[in-house]
Amino acid sequence: MMKLKLYTLPLLLLSVSAAAQDSLYRISQLNEVSVTATKGPQKASETGKVITILPHEYLEKNSGRTIAAILSEQAGITINGAQNNRGTIPEVYIRGASNGNALILIDGLPVNDASQIANTFDLNFISPEQVERIEILRGSQSTLYGSNAVAGVINIITRKNNGKKIGVSANTSYGSYNNFQGNANVYGNAGKFSYLLGYKYENATGFSDAYDSTGKAGYDKDGFQQHTVFAKLGLQATSRWRLQYLFNYSNYHHDLDEGAFIDDRDYTGKFKYLLNGFSSEYQFRKGSWHVLYSYQQTKRDILNDSGYVAADGYGKYDQSAFSSNIHQVESYVNWNATDIIRVVAGGAFTRANINQYDWYLGNYPGATPYITELSKDSSHASQTSVYASMLLHNLGGFNLEAGGRLNYHNLYGSNQTFSFNPSYLINKNNKIFLNISSAYRIPSLYQLYAAGYGNKDLRPESTVSYEAGYQASVAHNALDFRVTGFARNTKDLIIFYTESSGLSHYANADKQQAYGAEAEVNWHITRRLNLNVNYTYVDGRLKTVQNGKDTSWYNLYRIPKHAVNATLGYQITPALYASATYRYTGERYQAKQPMGDYYTLDLYGEYKFGNLLKIFAGFRNITDYQYFDILGYNSRRFNWNTGITLNL
Repeated sequence: MMKLKLYTLPLLLLSVSAAAQDSLYRISQLNEVSVTATKGPQKASETGKVITILPHEYLEKNSGRTIAAILSEQAGITINGAQNNRGTIPEVYIRGASNGNALILIDGLPVNDASQIANTFDLNFISPEQVERIEILRGSQSTLYGSNAVAGVINIITRKNNGKKIGVSANTSYGSYNNFQGNANVYGNAGKFSYLLGYKYENATGFSDAYDSTGKAGYDKDGFQQHTVFAKLGLQATSRWRLQYLFNYSNYHHDLDEGAFIDDRDYTGKFKYLLNGFSSEYQFRKGSWHVLYSYQQTKRDILNDSGYVAADGYGKYDQSAFSSNIHQVESYVNWNATDIIRVVAGGAFTRANINQYDWYLGNYPGATPYITELSKDSSHASQTSVYASMLLHNLGGFNLEAGGRLNYHNLYGSNQTFSFNPSYLINKNNKIFLNISSAYRIPSLYQLYAAGYGNKDLRPESTVSYEAGYQASVAHNALDFRVTGFARNTKDLIIFYTESSGLSHYANADKQQAYGAEAEVNWHITRRLNLNVNYTYVDGRLKTVQNGKDTSWYNLYRIPKHAVNATLGYQITPALYASATYRYTGERYQAKQPMGDYYTLDLYGEYKFGNLLKIFAGFRNITDYQYFDILGYNSRRFNWNTGITLNL
């Protein structure tokens, strides 16, 4: 039963962030167009996918916040690290699935980090100032998107150039923990050529990563500094053929601590990310042909020097270098075969490798250096996929999407997925939908090759998911809501297994079940007053055999059973906007340790001087509530920032 404390009841009535009636649809309107659901423009009314769209207007009314913080308030999504010190790598959990089961896209290009254990993308590498909109697609999506799209897909769509011949935008902000940010963009069109160039700098004194449980140990502050360069170039080669090049480079330095509850004063990390993306779209009479290519390189250098050694620290000296390279190419066709049949078919190839080096000296008498190394020549993998999906639509309100994917991996062999997704548009304001689909997640290179821990015989995790729901727009389109129930069964779960001998390694073992429900409401109380609320319930069980008997237990790691997000936004005048956001996170567990529930309350305001200038200010966790998303690591207490945005 949900343990909502008394303080949640009055605040829930005041909650949430939104704006004028036409600007903040987080539930995708039935007539709104998504490009992620079917790999091409498609109205929400014609697909049974569960889509949430965060438009540019919504992102603007969250100025001063990170992408991770914005995503963490959406239904079904938990992001651990979003409210921790800057530089903490956010872990994305959707519908109870573990980290690594949500696929991140940038302009439709899959982004990953093969040097990480779960192959997950670091959302710190993307600046919110470069984002036009975000599309969130929940549920299993491996048929169209391949590995890692087990619980959902998040497509981060970068900014447009607004059609001007030349334009300039800039913003700067300052806030708690001496956090300074500055960003500048230049964009425009020159005939058939378009461009957008941007640079962002951020610097913060920060606060201690590790939590001082005594309150007297004097833990030092852990700072953060980042440089980000972004470029987006387009060429309309012919009336039917468009080319685009995407470049993103991010370099950030972050002070670290020894571990949970353990301070360190000379532990640092230097992280670099490079993305080169190319896309080609050719329009023909009844469809389009797409070619995508991306190259990603990640480098992480971590140094724990011996100038300071915590009394309870694990290591005296630790120098690590991690790097990964990923090449991905995909080609697919979107073909409107008839007025009621649409076909998407294509193929994809991915190749990744990693380099890892670690020189470690333990903090105990007589310790000798321990060196581990992986080279890209021996630590690599590739996979090839072909897929096809057919969408039947405009059949008197009935729509059906069905498809399959065949994937071949150079180590474990082949695996397949399917999708079956009917929906029925009762009328223009009411829709019911059902989705039965499978998905998979391939083992990461670390899980395959890590010295002492890797297992080349790992099979991919495979899932079968079910979801059903109802979406409606009522009260003359003033109230939009959606309710969804879901369940997911996973087999060949990859776990870190310790044998009776004490040796540990990755292995395929147990089965996992997760199930729950989501409810989303967007209410235009008046033309200027808007309320948006979402609630998520999720539960899960790990099933295994112990002593010849089937055994199961709750195992959702750091994921709350109950979560509520609510935002009340008021467009006081055409220039002045204010909002209050309430967030409740139910009790979670880290291993067997309960972490308790908590709430936060945020306030935000902005004032626009036409389209030229905007000033904004945000005040977050205004009750100064102390909580933990990662046990032993500090989350943000009361904090604020204020800034100016300029458009020329």
